Amino acid sequence: KSIIRAISPLFLTVIFPFLADSQLPVMKIDQKEDPAVGLHKLQVDIKITGSLSVTTLQMTFKNSSSRILEGELTIPLPEGASVSRYALDINGRMREAVPVNKAKGTQVFEAIERRRVDPGLLEKVDGNNFRTRIYPIPAQGSRQIIIAYEQELTLNKRNELRYFLPMNYQKPIPEFSLDAAVIKSMVDPMIESNPGDLSFKEWNQNFTASIKKTNYHARQSLSIVLPKQESIPELMMQQKEDGYYFLVNLYKKGES
Repeated sequence: KSIIRAISPLFLTVIFPFLADSQLPVMKIDQKEDPAVGLHKLQVDIKITGSLSVTTLQMTFKNSSSRILEGELTIPLPEGASVSRYALDINGRMREAVPVNKAKGTQVFEAIERRRVDPGLLEKVDGNNFRTRIYPIPAQGSRQIIIAYEQELTLNKRNELRYFLPMNYQKPIPEFSLDAAVIKSMVDPMIESNPGDLSFKEWNQNFTASIKKTNYHARQSLSIVLPKQESIPELMMQQKEDGYYFLVNLYKKGES
């Protein structure tokens, strides 16, 4: 596998497919959850194209204490998902990560720390989890992190694709928004489990849904079901500078 390297204070270790439980991100201070640091803002963006989904989580953590704190954020991902984006706010703007191998990432991370520059490192740890250190979290201040992951949805016995996002947060989120889009679907997507008053609207075979809440306490997770018609192809095309790009999905049942 090739490795991308760049001169940047952010590094992303090389990622391989893995299995994950449906759990939520957890922020810890000194190895334990601290009520002084909480999830203040969560922006969720979901895009489903054919059998591929991309989920982007933008999280803002707020420190209500009078001390500068160091946090450790652990992010479990769904089965078969892989990280495609990681960004951390540094000096007031989001800085995007680049992928390197673990040894190189650790080496550069330590070198940057010695220069007293705020580094970021996202690495795959035990089991299904990814972990990043966030420092400093200013007293009475906040920090932002963006993580996106891609996932191929699998067809079940009822000819359905199912997208699932855990949403059962224990505490209300002061600022919450969710945008979901299903691109060029032949059949209307169905919301099987709804964390709020989310509903899809259709235009030109594109389905979109969005909600925006304050002090939002989700009571259940989000589950979207996408019925598929056997042997009927789905075609998506997009024009770019030098021509057209296309994606074709054909759902066929196989005998085992």
